[in-house]
Amino acid sequence: MDSLKVREMSGLVLAYLGDAVWELYMREFFIKKGLNIKNLNKIVKENVNAKKQSEFFKTIFPKLDESEKAILNRAKNGNIKTFPNSCSVMEYREATAFEAYIGLLHLTKQFEKIEKLIEILL
Repeated sequence: MDSLKVREMSGLVLAYLGDAVWELYMREFFIKKGLNIKNLNKIVKENVNAKKQSEFFKTIFPKLDESEKAILNRAKNGNIKTFPNSCSVMEYREATAFEAYIGLLHLTKQFEKIEKLIEILL
């Protein structure tokens, strides 16, 4: 997909895709570690939730360029209608921004960047 078109997409749409992409990468990462199914589910859930993704957001955000920050801020400040009880509103917004970044990287075929993020964050 054209990079310009991706950068104009809704932050929430990018987050929607990024959520699925991140979970897939987490499943694959931990399967390669040789964990059994019970442990796989537990550890993937620990890394695919708003609280943890909020932490990931805080780690990567300062290192991004201005255009990436703008996209993440757009996602973070998007018109989110409902919030889970498992985290604060800000944590959920930051998690949404993190997922938008993953969606952006996926659509622009920057798969190596996703892999590098996993190395840094895990």
